[in-house]
Amino acid sequence: MTVFECTNIKKTYRTFALEDISFQLESGYLTALIGPNGSGKTTLFQCLSGAARNFTGDASIDGISLRSEPEKYKELIGYVSETLSLYMESSILENGQLLGTYFADWSMEDYYSSLDRMELAPSKPLYQLSKGEMMKMQFCFALAHHPRFLLLDEPMAGFDPVFRRDFLGMIQDILDKDIGILLSTHITEDLDKLADYVLVLKNGKLVQNDTREVLEDKYRSAARKRKAPDSSFERFHIRDLLS
Repeated sequence: MTVFECTNIKKTYRTFALEDISFQLESGYLTALIGPNGSGKTTLFQCLSGAARNFTGDASIDGISLRSEPEKYKELIGYVSETLSLYMESSILENGQLLGTYFADWSMEDYYSSLDRMELAPSKPLYQLSKGEMMKMQFCFALAHHPRFLLLDEPMAGFDPVFRRDFLGMIQDILDKDIGILLSTHITEDLDKLADYVLVLKNGKLVQNDTREVLEDKYRSAARKRKAPDSSFERFHIRDLLS
């Protein structure tokens, strides 16, 4: 088991602050990160990936710290986000060749295999990719350097419903390989059966951090207290945590 720790992450903007975020993840499990728009999800991902500047706190994987050993730390994470900077004039293949050199465990063979599974043409330049294709390409790249944890910021943005279902199957395959996943999505129904843990961000604060089962029990207990119909006890959805 590999352990990911986020410790006291803080980042302040003019009109927003991510406040003292701490949690722990374990490999082989999927943690859902949810919250309203503007709650700080992307900011947190940027901090955890090392892409953000001027934040306090730290993240580590089995004791390898983002602060003290950033290169080793980044070897152990795969990051997928709309905010990533890539070589837009270059092809999917060329991006792999250029960026893969930064990772000791990079595999072009695995990159090709993932691109084929995602039905992406290696010769296609990035500026011609749709939003969904761009996320697929990043996902393929992340897997090709064999991370211990995946940080997926809205990875299903632009996916059609059919491929989204296939993608969730791929996620399960990755979990079975003892890779941990932190995933944010506005399509929370996709996480109702897949998520093991749930983090809820609101206004830059972590307001929930529990297993899905514990949160479901809390929801049902609250339904009983307000004397809701018995049928409502079976209708817990992760999105209910945002109300």
